[in-house]
Amino acid sequence: MIEGRANELPDFQVFQTVIKYCLFIIIVPVLSFFFVKSLVFDGVLRLEPVTSSVYSAIVAVVVLHVTLGMYIYRAYNEAEKAPKPMKKD
Repeated sequence: MIEGRANELPDFQVFQTVIKYCLFIIIVPVLSFFFVKSLVFDGVLRLEPVTSSVYSAIVAVVVLHVTLGMYIYRAYNEAEKAPKPMKKD
């Protein structure tokens, strides 16, 4: 019974990590779009609505690529750290 739990724990931790990054990848670019649009482009620079929306979308796409890159970097590094299975004789 305990062996079954030991096998489930790493899977659950992987699931938690994937869910956290999925939420991060969805929420952060959307928040960055509205934050940059309202405070920077509409508030400080006083651009026209269409222009500020285009620039905010560009910022959101850049933020999206950064978050995806962070996820890929973490997944790659965890794959290298994982112990290699030993062959049984």
